[in-house]
Amino acid sequence: MTNELPVLVGIDGSRDGLIALTWATAYAELHQAPLHAVYVLDDEGEVGGGPPPTEADDGSEVLDDALQELGRLGFRDASLEVRHGHPAQTLLELSERSFALVVGRRGMGGFAELVLGSTSQACTALATKVPLIVVPDTWDPAGPPHQRIVVGIDGSVESQDGLRFAFELAAATGAEILGVHATEVRQTHPDPNNWFDPARQPWIETSDDLLTEALEGWIAKCPDVAVQHRGVADHPVLVLARESRDADLVVVGGLGRTAFSELRMGSVARGLLHHSHCPVAVVHHPES
Repeated sequence: MTNELPVLVGIDGSRDGLIALTWATAYAELHQAPLHAVYVLDDEGEVGGGPPPTEADDGSEVLDDALQELGRLGFRDASLEVRHGHPAQTLLELSERSFALVVGRRGMGGFAELVLGSTSQACTALATKVPLIVVPDTWDPAGPPHQRIVVGIDGSVESQDGLRFAFELAAATGAEILGVHATEVRQTHPDPNNWFDPARQPWIETSDDLLTEALEGWIAKCPDVAVQHRGVADHPVLVLARESRDADLVVVGGLGRTAFSELRMGSVARGLLHHSHCPVAVVHHPES
């Protein structure tokens, strides 16, 4: 099935941006969608720590690098564009007419906003209407695939949106699904020393029930997708970051937001932007 809407990717001339471009290209090929790469010149941004540039940046070098990478990948159904404005806000506006939005985690270059991953964090904080994929610079495009998609499940509407995205991608790629529910025991259960039966771990039964309920409908809809699940007693970010070492993608739900100035996002999604070893897909629920 061919998609008319493009996969949108932010580029900035950095290695990080080219890695995001590589991921976006593979995703576009999988969904038979065009690719739209955008370099956003932040005219009001300040680049600290160095002398001012001797020549104005017109974006031509960034586009040339992107064209060379697309040529190396053999992908032709692509358009490239230079825009002026706030990088995150511009990408978010363009994403409303896109199939997905892909950004690098640490791109500096033209994304001169904060120190670390500012554009990816700002985009994740808002209610993107399409899946947002943040690609870390630690991801190796040439590495062998793990054929595993990890999904963080907490029983919320947002996690159901993430499951939909993950199962559709798994069905298309042949990957298996690993559903993970993490429980911080000290916050949800009393001290084990005060239990009537210290050997019993009550969160295991709770996690199993939650995971079974969350997954059963998708297993029925996608019977050819292999599914595993596990409940773990630890912080969700730590659990998902560990699982990301052996995964091609980690999928989590986000929180919707309309005001650009208020960067509010799910704490798990935000933590994963710093700690995941593989790309992270944040799937917002429009009415969150």
